[in-house]
Amino acid sequence: MKRIYSTHLSENFRGVFIAVTFLLFATFLISSCSSKKGVVEKEEPTRHRTSGYLLKRYESNEFKFDWIGMKLDAEFITMGNSQGFKANVRMRRDSAIWITISPALGIEVFRILVTPDSLWYISKIPDNKYYYKGNFQVISDVVGTDLDFNMLQDLLIGNAIGLDEDEGRFRSEVDNNLHLLISKYKRKIRRVVGVDDRRLEGDTIVVNPNDPRYKRTVERAEDDLIVSRYWLEPKNYRLVQSVFNDLIKQRTMEVRYSDFHQSGQQFYPSKCLMKTTRFDNRQELTFEINKLVTDKTFDFPFEIPDGFQRRDSI
Repeated sequence: MKRIYSTHLSENFRGVFIAVTFLLFATFLISSCSSKKGVVEKEEPTRHRTSGYLLKRYESNEFKFDWIGMKLDAEFITMGNSQGFKANVRMRRDSAIWITISPALGIEVFRILVTPDSLWYISKIPDNKYYYKGNFQVISDVVGTDLDFNMLQDLLIGNAIGLDEDEGRFRSEVDNNLHLLISKYKRKIRRVVGVDDRRLEGDTIVVNPNDPRYKRTVERAEDDLIVSRYWLEPKNYRLVQSVFNDLIKQRTMEVRYSDFHQSGQQFYPSKCLMKTTRFDNRQELTFEINKLVTDKTFDFPFEIPDGFQRRDSI
């Protein structure tokens, strides 16, 4: 009976680990128009702003830190199954991300350490105790796309991913009283989508994989075909939603942030919802930040317990 329970726990929390890696990045995913309604209350209609103006205002309000510690309550849902867990997260900007994961009973089952070029984790699940050491590339392999360390740390704290200062890459709109920045379509993307980017409606982009134009475009594509959109609230220009559509792999990712709290002179979203969809496969991760500290340094303890064997793959 103990072994059956341990195996079940191992499978569940391997899914949690994949959620922490698979959903800690930015390149794909879905949305619902109604999700943006009510995010921000605004008495006056939002005034249209240029993409350059929005990018500068967003950059000035982006959450900045050197050290950060967070305690999270989270839930991972996939294929109709859900698993709640708690996480303790520590980060040193551009240097390390340290995470411990525990179920509701509070017994640690995973410890993870990510640096710009490495990944370590320890599984402490009964009958499945081991450790893994690899390079950062394994995270990209798990999620099926290129990502980097900065994407992980920005996603956790609610900063936009892929939103650079090149205003020529984006155009702006007002959508449901929010500012919307959308990556401009290249000609090859127009061929895949079949509509002009200025006629784009809704958040989810649907393509026909059997369309000869789609097949030809995918075969000739030298890089990913990803449409990125960012919604900013109009008062302080904070990010409240991102949607990424990967047209080649036909994946969609939506990230929503809400319930902003103050830390010093800055604000961070205490709640986050991430959803990934590909065909009929949907995964969802939600987490709430219960405590956040930025005014102290942190240790990243990571000792391999005696008797733990090393594995060569996740």
